[in-house]
Amino acid sequence: MEQPNINNGSGCFDYEKIITWFEDVSKNTSSVQTQILSNILKQNHGVEYLKKWLGAYNVLEMEPCALESLFTSLVPIASHADFEPFIQRISDGDSTPLLTQQPITTLSLSSGTTEGRQKFVPFTRHSAQTTLQIFTLSAAYRSR
Repeated sequence: MEQPNINNGSGCFDYEKIITWFEDVSKNTSSVQTQILSNILKQNHGVEYLKKWLGAYNVLEMEPCALESLFTSLVPIASHADFEPFIQRISDGDSTPLLTQQPITTLSLSSGTTEGRQKFVPFTRHSAQTTLQIFTLSAAYRSR
């Protein structure tokens, strides 16, 4: 579900509108998550990472619940280490659809470390906007 226009007209955020929107969509988390997963998989059909598990399936024609079942039964839980070869290729300039059909616009360093080193986290324009929405939601709750 798309977040509503959260500007109150004076250049400031309408925090109550943000909180109301979030609490409304939180009432149906299961169906919202199923739909979001379906959207993500359909938008990223054919990327190299997903081809390994879903390449033989026509995910574009599948219903969201069927796609969710297929995904959870075939695609294992992944750690950052599973993505590192792809992230390295992106870092080296590979612009083919490895992880997402949208271009990776930023490789950001993680704030924490594993084995004493930071990790690169890839961002698309959309994922960067979503991260900003999360910060805005957090600010709305803190301002109460």
